[in-house]
Amino acid sequence: MVPLQAVHFGAGSIGRGFIGDLLHDSGYEITFVDVDPAIIAQINRDKAYDLYLIEQNYLRKTIDHVSAVSSITQEQETVAALANADIITTSVWADNLPRIAPVLLKGLRARQEAGKSKVNILACENAMFNSDILKKSILELEGSLSEKELEEIASFPNTAVDRMVLEGKQEGKAVINIGQDYELVIEQNKLAEPGMKPIRNAVYTDNLQKFLERKLYIINCGHAWAGYIGHVYGYEIIQDVFHHDTLVQEVRETMLESASMLERKYGFSNQELVEYVDFAIARFQTPGIVDTINRVCRSPIRKLQADDRLVAPCLQCEEYGLKNSRLQQGIAAAFLFRNDADSQCEELRLYVEEHGIGAAITHYTGIPAATQLHEGILKHYEELYRTA
Repeated sequence: MVPLQAVHFGAGSIGRGFIGDLLHDSGYEITFVDVDPAIIAQINRDKAYDLYLIEQNYLRKTIDHVSAVSSITQEQETVAALANADIITTSVWADNLPRIAPVLLKGLRARQEAGKSKVNILACENAMFNSDILKKSILELEGSLSEKELEEIASFPNTAVDRMVLEGKQEGKAVINIGQDYELVIEQNKLAEPGMKPIRNAVYTDNLQKFLERKLYIINCGHAWAGYIGHVYGYEIIQDVFHHDTLVQEVRETMLESASMLERKYGFSNQELVEYVDFAIARFQTPGIVDTINRVCRSPIRKLQADDRLVAPCLQCEEYGLKNSRLQQGIAAAFLFRNDADSQCEELRLYVEEHGIGAAITHYTGIPAATQLHEGILKHYEELYRTA
């Protein structure tokens, strides 16, 4: 029996440590497409690579039946692999999806000429509706296929991805340290064959939005809240916040505010969401992991937008009449974040100095002045300002 073939763009930490792991356990032989000569050479030399499970005392797991090609110097080999693939996946960062579109288009043309069956292309990027971005990038190429032609040879189910993956070194080799818990959510109704499940242990859904919001409004929200509040209290390392019992409880309260809204909005069970919050807290407390508050809190203007991790759940809690005091506090703290190397911090600081915090709240979050929510955020800001 001929083994299933997978082509995965990106042999970085998510590529090898998450998607490659799942593809391997689903029975695929994997061809990684990358630009890093060192990792390509290592994969081809060993025909395998190692993962280390953090929570299991760094137990080694070997992923075999793998090879790698360069998208820069081995385009012909890349196109041939794409033409024969049973599934195509990516983890190259969303901003890089347009860069892989040209060679992907050549591979799809080769499939078309060879009369191959329709293939699933899953962009496993940390971005909303990631595969749609890739599809759009292909269609925008000069001389591309028409949308109808593209849809005849490829399906683009969107995904949501979540796993802790950290690059490391063992015995002189590049390895990935991974968390044992993960979630890959796949848009089932957009699969080439909607009844099929091409990747084992993934979650298949016809409502991807609720999973995207659950991650953004609980995990990303709690992480940002911890960073901004931690900065107010003078912390520099995010893990130190998660070793402070009072702050951990406050992070949990923040996440549970978002969870209450998601329970009301999407019908998640309370138990399911409480367990998800516990999973998130446990991840942030993983021993041996060090991350800076400056990294967690970077780009505060983006994170204060009305559809992002802090303001969106706060607004929706307000609409449902649910408690959102902790979320308000996190929004207020974001206005106090200072990092000279972050241009968004400087813009935020200057705007507050020139126009005042009340105007800044409305300008960056869209929350109107003279509303209960605006007044609540302003009150939290004044309290935190005195603390800072």
